[in-house]
Amino acid sequence: TLCYSEKHEQAMWVAYTLNGKKVKTGNVERTNDYRPDPDIKTGSATSSDYRGSGYDRGHLAPAGDMAWSPITMSESFFMSNMSPQLSDFNRGIWQSLEIQFRKWAIIHGELSIVTGPILTDRLKTIGRNKVSVPKYYYKVILDHIGPEINALGFIVPNEKSFDPVMSFAVSIDKVEEK
Repeated sequence: TLCYSEKHEQAMWVAYTLNGKKVKTGNVERTNDYRPDPDIKTGSATSSDYRGSGYDRGHLAPAGDMAWSPITMSESFFMSNMSPQLSDFNRGIWQSLEIQFRKWAIIHGELSIVTGPILTDRLKTIGRNKVSVPKYYYKVILDHIGPEINALGFIVPNEKSFDPVMSFAVSIDKVEEK
């Protein structure tokens, strides 16, 4: 599920459940079939918006979390699930955070995740559709199965980082504040 921002031509947030059993058994190959989202009636961003921009079409809900189903894998490539990410960020700390969440899902069984860009006024834009380039991204994880209910947030700058994933951990209140 996502909430789309026409102003920024991307999702403000994406929410999904990550099941540890599905993570362990998922073996669907990446489809890389990037395409506009037919459910965005005003039209979503397109791959051409990213072409030559220096930014990756970065997944908000990662393709790796969707490897349990050919349909979910394919749908993870809707442009409504993409946001401009520097390649060193997308293939670095952001990917490390995605991998960590999958490990936690295997340990805890099932997690609820909300993720997205921090969208503000006067951001740089790319492409004909003027896709906003966020300076920061967030992820919030909720272990709602128990025995205890736990939640943790992360705010990560859209830049190369060699810092450990946990150095970006923040309270849920901090994520809400941003």
